[in-house]
Order: sequence, then C-alpha cells, then structure tokens
Amino acid sequence: AEERRSGGKGDHATRNTQHTVSYPMSYAQWNTMISSATAQIQAGAFQKVVLSRVCEIRFDADVAVDQAIAYLNETYPECYRFLFEPRPHHAFYGATPELLVQMNGREIATMGLAGSAPRGQTAAADTQLANDLLASEKNQHEHRLVVDSIRRRLTPLTAALEIPAEAQIYTLSNIHHLYTPIHGTLKNDTGILSLLKYMHPTPALGGTPRDVAMGFIQAAEPVTRGWYAAPVGWLDHKLDGVFGVAIRSAVAQNNRVWAYAGVGVVGQSDPAEEWRETEVKFRPMLHSLGIE
Repeated sequence: AEERRSGGKGDHATRNTQHTVSYPMSYAQWNTMISSATAQIQAGAFQKVVLSRVCEIRFDADVAVDQAIAYLNETYPECYRFLFEPRPHHAFYGATPELLVQMNGREIATMGLAGSAPRGQTAAADTQLANDLLASEKNQHEHRLVVDSIRRRLTPLTAALEIPAEAQIYTLSNIHHLYTPIHGTLKNDTGILSLLKYMHPTPALGGTPRDVAMGFIQAAEPVTRGWYAAPVGWLDHKLDGVFGVAIRSAVAQNNRVWAYAGVGVVGQSDPAEEWRETEVKFRPMLHSLGIE
C-alpha cells in the first residue's frame, strides 16, 4: 500500500511535508508469516517469536532528524531517546521504553516488557483497556515467557534477584504494556558488556528458545533488521552504564525513512490483532516526522 500526503503534526514536522508512505510487507504476507509462526508454536517447535515489519516514508527533501528527536524528547520523556548520526543525513533514532540492563557496580536492573494494548479515547475506556490487558491470558503468557527467561539467565550470575510475582501496567502516551521490574546483585564484577552479550536478545525481542526463534525470524522476515532492536546506550570507564533496546526506532537516509514495529507471537496470536498492534507501535516514529 502506498499513499501520498501533505501536511504535518506541529512544529516538529520535517521541513518538507510532501511524502509517500508504503509498507513493503502486505497484509497477506503478514498473515502467512504469523500463521506459520503460530502453527509451529502449537506443534512445539518453539514457544514465542517476535516478528516485525517495516514502514517506508519518502519525502521531497532531506529529513529533519533534529526535529524528529525533539518531538520524541517532548512526547516520550519516560523513554530512552537515542540518536546516532555517523554522517550527515544518515541517522538511527528512536524512543524505546524497554531497559535491557542498567549496572552500577554489582547492582543491576532490567525489566520484562511484553504484552500490550492501545490507549483508550476516554479515561473510562483507557482504564478498561489496561484492565483487559492485565486479565488477558494470551498477553500474560507472552509476558511470563520473557520474565521466566530473564530469571533463568540471571539466577546463576546473581547473589540476590528480586522479581515481583505479578506484572504491572506501564503506560506511555500511545500504548499500555505489561511490565515487570527486575533487580539483582551480581556475584562477580563482570562489566556491562559481558552482561549485554549474555542477555541479548531476550524473548521480548527474539523469542524462546532463542536459537530456534532467531532462525525462524531470519527465514521469515523479508527485510533485515539491521540496528532495529539492538542494544543502545552508554558505559563509563568502570564498565557501568545503561542500555535499552532500540525498538520504536527508525533509520533515516537523506529523504527516506524506514520505521520498524514488532510484536510477540505465541500460540494464541491472531494475525489481524498483531497487525493492529504494529500500527500502534509505528505511531511514535510517524508522528515524529509530522505524519498523522
């Protein structure tokens, strides 16, 4: 699908608002991919896989990435905002809600973030959607797979590990997530890079079991992910630091932008519902470019 539009969203719109929006993967292709994943999950090949699709936007002029990141800074202050621009007009940027790992000495923090629902149009509808998310067997199952995997990975490395028994609601301006904060104390001084290598990708980004799910992703997704969902963050001379995962992100090259959105797929997943979830997850990046 492709459409040509003009107009923008607020002061942070790209300088030239003539643009086209297209999606390299059709809904029919998406339906086939998700249905294949659920069939393999139901057959016992794996338990969960995270699948993504791409939105491509073409402008009539170079993209104003500075305005896009300014919009994200203003609209998503609770997220980890990032911008890499290795050369002019070639950038990777986004606003991720998902912490991969934070380290201060032997103290670490991470999170399980999986399972989501859109925001409601009214306060009552919004509360109902959040409550429905908490009550959703499918979303709770998807979330538990992530938390259980993180627990298994961290237990041998930690002297203490704190994981709440129940998921919470984590609300952003456009979406609700199921969220479990996780804190621990490492047995040894490992440094954040070793821990990143050990933890990434969690089932919130790849799937479980990891190797089987990653193999399915590589075979099924028609567009390579590149930096999408990669660890992004900072570290200091002591190898302490903070890293998130680069979801809710986009690559900009001159007048073109590729935005990414992914969903966690389990045995009960419905292709139409997962498609709608990606539409919600595209919105931060589209809005950052002035596209409604």
